[in-house]
Amino acid sequence: MSTVIVILTSKTRDDVIALGGTAWWKIAAAKARSAKHVLLVHNAHDKRRPGDPSRHGQSFMIATIRDLKQDDDGRYLIQFDEFADTSDTFDWPGYRNPVTYMNADDVLGQIEIGTWETMPDVPFETAQEIRRGDEASSAPALEQEQRPGPGSQPSVTRTFGQILDKHRDLVAQELGIESSQVRITIEMG
Repeated sequence: MSTVIVILTSKTRDDVIALGGTAWWKIAAAKARSAKHVLLVHNAHDKRRPGDPSRHGQSFMIATIRDLKQDDDGRYLIQFDEFADTSDTFDWPGYRNPVTYMNADDVLGQIEIGTWETMPDVPFETAQEIRRGDEASSAPALEQEQRPGPGSQPSVTRTFGQILDKHRDLVAQELGIESSQVRITIEMG
């Protein structure tokens, strides 16, 4: 069975071309290296870069994978060889993790693929510089959003469920499996 990596991203087509691929993802590298394609799906709900709600969860680009490059924090840039625009007929299945691995026949059968183009060869160092610039420009907005107003109580930043989801994702990443395959059981004595 052939696999395609499906990624929910707030990046635009132009952002992807500037990076030479899609980044910065926590992925199962061995599983990702066995995939031939990446399908990008529009995320309209990212606080750092809200998108078009009417397009949320719809595919916009498919690409062939050239290489994976890991940054210092362990996240990966997936470099593309070729890319094409897609129809918006694939809908994101609603998973919490923005990266999932799906059966290529199922996914590719749902989309129309436009004309393939060669992805510009962007040096990894250039992609890292773009990342640092993106992080610096979004940091003030995120800090302002998280800062409580005068006289207000600081809000809880993560719920118990969010903590469990994070640990489920970490276990899945370490084992190279889907997050949905990890079960966390709590027994109250």
